[in-house]
Amino acid sequence: MQVPDAANDAFPRILQTLTDLMSQHRYIRALDEKTLSQYDEEVDALQSVQRQLEGRAALVRRKRNTFAPVNALPPELLVTIFEIVIHSECVQFWSNHQALVLVCHHWNHLFSNTPSLWTKIKGSAETSNVIITRALEMSQDSPLDVDYDGTDGSRALDRQHAFLSTIFPHTHRWRKATLSIYEAAQALEPMTTLSAPLLESLFLWACDDPAWARDEPLDIFGGRPPPRLQELTLNIPVPWNPKTLCNLKALRIMSIEHLTPSLDQLFAILPASPGLETLSINNVTFSGGASAPIPNPLHMPTLQKLSLILIPPVIINRILAAIRAPKCKFGSLRPTVPVDPVETLLTPDISHFFHHFRSGAGAGTIFCNIGGVGIYWEGPWDISLEVENIRMARRILDWIFVSPEPNSPAVPFRLAIDWSDPLMVEDIVAVMADTEAVYRVDFGDDAPLAGTLGMFATGGLEEAGARTPVFPRLKEIFIHKSLDDDEWENLLRMLHGRQGDIETRDGDHRVNPLNSLEFGTDWYMEDEESFINEFNSIHCPSHLEEVRKLLGHDGKLRWYKWMVAEDGTLEQTPRWGS
Repeated sequence: MQVPDAANDAFPRILQTLTDLMSQHRYIRALDEKTLSQYDEEVDALQSVQRQLEGRAALVRRKRNTFAPVNALPPELLVTIFEIVIHSECVQFWSNHQALVLVCHHWNHLFSNTPSLWTKIKGSAETSNVIITRALEMSQDSPLDVDYDGTDGSRALDRQHAFLSTIFPHTHRWRKATLSIYEAAQALEPMTTLSAPLLESLFLWACDDPAWARDEPLDIFGGRPPPRLQELTLNIPVPWNPKTLCNLKALRIMSIEHLTPSLDQLFAILPASPGLETLSINNVTFSGGASAPIPNPLHMPTLQKLSLILIPPVIINRILAAIRAPKCKFGSLRPTVPVDPVETLLTPDISHFFHHFRSGAGAGTIFCNIGGVGIYWEGPWDISLEVENIRMARRILDWIFVSPEPNSPAVPFRLAIDWSDPLMVEDIVAVMADTEAVYRVDFGDDAPLAGTLGMFATGGLEEAGARTPVFPRLKEIFIHKSLDDDEWENLLRMLHGRQGDIETRDGDHRVNPLNSLEFGTDWYMEDEESFINEFNSIHCPSHLEEVRKLLGHDGKLRWYKWMVAEDGTLEQTPRWGS
């Protein structure tokens, strides 16, 4: 196709224009590149200045931090404070470290150069193994306290495996180990070949259900017990022999139903730890039952704490009959089933074990509520009975506290009642009414009081024409609940009678006057002013003013832990826990 002449004439001009524009663009671009390079150089220079300023600022801050009072403490004291913080149970292990190392250079330096701050190795489903590895490195050669919580079960098996694989090579540094492990039979198998020469305390717990899925026990440390091991807690089966379990100060065996020890094995183990101070057996099914004969007396002169919980009563009886523990100040007995303890547990051949209670002055508590039978003691000597059948409680008291010494003083007792059945509560009072040892009665939230206080008000019970005083040595009453009008009326009648305004009908006996009456719990309204106004306008004029007068100058009245003065006013500050 032929191009017109006019177009031919215009083409050179267009081409020249395009060439000029391209040359101009290259020139402008060159100018821009030169400018950008200058900008880059200026940015680099500014960044260099910034780094210098930041370095100088860090030095100034570091110098300034030396004037902080906490950093004026000696480093060893500051490290002690850090140890308290990072070992706190209320905060995650690693979050404590992270928070503290970022405070300042001085703290970071202390953490990085103090291995003892990294010796508590705590793992769970939430803990990264990177954290565990770093803690092991930072702790260097220091003894370790190892803790793993495997209660998350199969969801955290990979994390559990990583933790154990990382920590097992360091058993030579273990000082204390607490391992709650899922699929424990397989996971703890390496412990049969490991050595732990520094180990002082070991807690092994299988989180599985069933707890142990093997036909043989775990031969921990290959039958070579760590020489320093003093405290052992197990809910997995081990070889029940004195070679494995020896030289202990505390032995706890809990929740084992498979490959359990026999009584013969237990009686062989105990002499192997002559310094044993704590023995706890909880929910263990003994193989062979109670068929083992009672051995010669097992003298345990250092035993201070004994706990036999959820064990058949005949087994408890056999254990108590075998051991001689004159210093056993703390203990608890709770059979697996509600039984009559006098018939099956408290037999003559264990009378020696309770000689402490007969020979020592002390105090005790009877808890009357729904449940089985529990006997707890805390010397010297406070014994607590937890019973559902009050007549059973009375028989226990009569059995334990029959003293061979004539005219021996009665052990003072507190009676705590938490039943809601009025007839049951009145039955409790009737059964225990003549117990001179009862010095205090506590009524729980649900305990009905009208009929009971009415019995207190008359000063005695009518039985077969004779009159029996109701708690003749009663000195204190604690009422946890709010009273209705009938209960207030009976309370005032009781106070009039016990404080001496009403003579007893027969005129041949008196009961002790009360010297302490307490209402309510350990809390009060957040609005203190409203609480006081309510007391002054409602409670005191309605009932408490007369109660306070009846208690007299030497009596004590407390209202939700506030002492009420003789003029009916509340003290300025409540006496918590007094």
